Amino acid sequence: MKKTLLLLLLLLSLVTITACNKEETEVPVDDPLKVQKEILYNEAELAFNFFWEQTNHQEGSPGYGLSRDRYPGNATIASVASVGFSLASIPAGVENGWITEAEGQERAQKTLENLLTLERTNGFYYHFLNMSTGLRAWNSEVSIIDTGLMIAGALVVAEYFGGTVKDLANTIYDGVDWTWYVNDSNNMFYMGYKPEDGFGGAWDHISEQMILYVLAAGSDTYPTDDSLYKTVKSRVKVNYYGTYESTTTGEIVGPYYYTHDGSLFQHQFSHAFIDFRDIIDYQGTDWFTNATMATRANYLYTQDYADRYVTYSETSWGISASDGPNEYRAYGAQTAKSNSHNGTIAPYAAVASVNYLEYESLMAVQNFYDDSRLIGEYGLKDAYNLGPVDSFYNPTIAAITPWYDSDYLGIDKGISLLMIENYRSELIWTYFMQNENVRQGLINLGFLNVE
Repeated sequence: MKKTLLLLLLLLSLVTITACNKEETEVPVDDPLKVQKEILYNEAELAFNFFWEQTNHQEGSPGYGLSRDRYPGNATIASVASVGFSLASIPAGVENGWITEAEGQERAQKTLENLLTLERTNGFYYHFLNMSTGLRAWNSEVSIIDTGLMIAGALVVAEYFGGTVKDLANTIYDGVDWTWYVNDSNNMFYMGYKPEDGFGGAWDHISEQMILYVLAAGSDTYPTDDSLYKTVKSRVKVNYYGTYESTTTGEIVGPYYYTHDGSLFQHQFSHAFIDFRDIIDYQGTDWFTNATMATRANYLYTQDYADRYVTYSETSWGISASDGPNEYRAYGAQTAKSNSHNGTIAPYAAVASVNYLEYESLMAVQNFYDDSRLIGEYGLKDAYNLGPVDSFYNPTIAAITPWYDSDYLGIDKGISLLMIENYRSELIWTYFMQNENVRQGLINLGFLNVE
């Protein structure tokens, strides 16, 4: 009887400890941003559901593990980058109790196994694939950036689960011949390759491709040196935001390295995996601070144009690549080489900025969730545009707004989820940065303070 009582007391203690630990991971009751953070974490769970439910998990399917490019549109199309975000989402699902560890490990392993059966060119995957057949879709290019983002997600699950999952991820990574994608004439990565047309374009500016230099420099099989990174960095100029007459706040931000389009995703995709917070490159550049300044400039730009577009406000900001009223476009703000905007806001861009501008991001999330037309089964939809303040300012957009997107985009749900999880627990950063190839890649590029 005494033994039974002691056992019951022990079990009760364990339950109490578990409950206390769970409470510690929740938002404290006295947190002034408690409501906003709870909305943010709800968005993360719904984003995870997108990947868990809109990924092909049919046993025996040639497209197993392929994740939708968008939903509900393009029902048969997956994107390789979306697969990378889907893989990286799995540890977040396990740690938050949305799925079990066994479920996550099974999905990760079977996805990587199937990826090894798909067509590749020197290790690189096609950008878009048929969800069911796994074959090339839309005459799409053999994509270096989409392959890179897929590998980044694979390395996250490799470190999280280890064992067979890690072996499979390493096999995919080792199969990529990074040197093949280099244009020797200018010492830069080409932007794309099609069997019918050959190589085209160039990654001649700092953008979302930062992760490619790290993966390539850290490769065990086909490594590149540090010259690709140094070449592209030497071509990019720094500038300020706040020196323009249109700036209403008078705030000067910079100097910082700006991107071609001024789109926020270009300061997010690589940063969702690489923890730039405590490392600097060979010239002392702090890319986390750089991204923070670029995000601040993007935010201020929407304030400066709030008198022209109804969508722009202190709680409705985030200009980035997204759907728009008449097309998908890399919308962007100044400072940029070439920016384009028409009042379209991509909520994911503000959500994924929570590690840079915490308060502004959380206020935006609450505002977005207050508009039921932006919310659906997987949380925030991709974009919206309420039109110009004066229809004469942009009559083309005025004629087709207010406009609300009907789709969710895989890469945009993915960057939201990963950045939210980094904000909450640093989970993605932790596992990606513990990979020895990633660390070696950063060291080979000349980054300092890499542990």
